[in-house]
Amino acid sequence: KVLLVKEAIGGTWWALPGGGIDHGEAIESALTREVEEELGVPAKEVSSDFQIVHYNIGNVVNGVPRMNLYFKASVPEMLLKQTAHIAEWKWFTEEEFSKQDMHPSYDKAVLATVIFGD
Repeated sequence: KVLLVKEAIGGTWWALPGGGIDHGEAIESALTREVEEELGVPAKEVSSDFQIVHYNIGNVVNGVPRMNLYFKASVPEMLLKQTAHIAEWKWFTEEEFSKQDMHPSYDKAVLATVIFGD
């Protein structure tokens, strides 16, 4: 399964947990910071090899051009908690994932292969 979130503000679609990289911020720092902000999991509890598993130039969403970098990360499920950034989070199987209204900068079919392939 994959964990998807709906943002607290304007959360009309499902998205992978994440967000922007601040100017001058290292990718590793951004990944752990975003997990902490969105899922309430302390940065030290985020496990990742920080290797980009997929990337794409996304669509322009709300006037902001998107470039998406995707990483695999693990967090202890018992540490997930509601945060001010996220209205809802939920685990999805591959079949459930394919039926969701996803963030418009995502190519859902490609992401399904990246997430559930192998």
